[in-house]
Amino acid sequence: MKRLACAALLLTVAGCANNQAPHVRAMECNELCAQYIGMGNLQAAEDQCDLGIQFSPQYADLWVNKGVIAFNRGQDDKAKEWFIKALRLNQEQAQAYNNLGMLYMKEQGYGKAHDNFQRALRVNPDYLEARYNLALAFKALNQPEKAQKELRTLLHVKPDLADAWAQLGQINLDLGETETAIESLTKATQLDPKFTAAWMVLGNAYMEVGKPCDAKDTFSSCLEADENFPQCRNNIIIAEKKCKAQDKALDDVKGRAAGTKTPEGEYAAALQAKDKGNVGEEERAYKRCLKYDGKYVLCHYGLFELFKNRSDEKNAATACKNFLKFASETEFSNQVATCKQYVN
Repeated sequence: MKRLACAALLLTVAGCANNQAPHVRAMECNELCAQYIGMGNLQAAEDQCDLGIQFSPQYADLWVNKGVIAFNRGQDDKAKEWFIKALRLNQEQAQAYNNLGMLYMKEQGYGKAHDNFQRALRVNPDYLEARYNLALAFKALNQPEKAQKELRTLLHVKPDLADAWAQLGQINLDLGETETAIESLTKATQLDPKFTAAWMVLGNAYMEVGKPCDAKDTFSSCLEADENFPQCRNNIIIAEKKCKAQDKALDDVKGRAAGTKTPEGEYAAALQAKDKGNVGEEERAYKRCLKYDGKYVLCHYGLFELFKNRSDEKNAATACKNFLKFASETEFSNQVATCKQYVN
């Protein structure tokens, strides 16, 4: 999604600015030029583009491809010159706008990049690369909500783009929308199991919501994709330690409380039912727990998670509000943040 676009014959959206159709040989040369670029044979590509220009020097698509050749050779200034020339010949050359925008992104000229991506989309609203790049420009300009909107629009059209899901997940995480971030990043890793960066961010998201065991499994999947990925290798050690500590604490609670008619006992029974996948008994145990002690925050939060998972928004919001009444933000920082976000 982030590469420079060639102006191949089948991708052309508009003719020359002077309305003169390009010579048939120029169009053949342009198609061959684009094909050679795709194969990485830049000299053959340049030879074909230059030959095509001899037939139709006003054919903007040939200048776009010359710009792509220059970019691939590391000649950014020359590439920019050719893209601008293409736009002088044809102000509706969408690939030239997109490619020029990417050069500005590389230079950290995010405002100019944004303007060029928008111009590309005015020419062709279905230009998926330009829409993805516009989202990146909004993100760089610290306008995450606008970046989210562009990514959601893109994913409605083409929902199988792992890069777009990963970018959306990262923005969700930056905005504190951790649960939504987990959903987006999970889709990215499902679409591309080798997407190590998405696995890493997903693992960090699980750590933020207090699920170190899920984080450990996620970092493990990251290392399966790339055993030398340093962030996942470091983070899995931390997640594993926290997971073991959490499991031990949970076992202690279950051991002390299971079978007793106390809020702790009912909470332990709810967790046992949850482990077995018995949702009905889990809910009943939480409710019995709150009959014994209406301020027992873990049971309020357990009901919230249960209702949220079944999309019962009204009861989930009520459980969250009850949790927030009694929960200590110091002791339950992640859960408090999650409930505040859900209620808001």
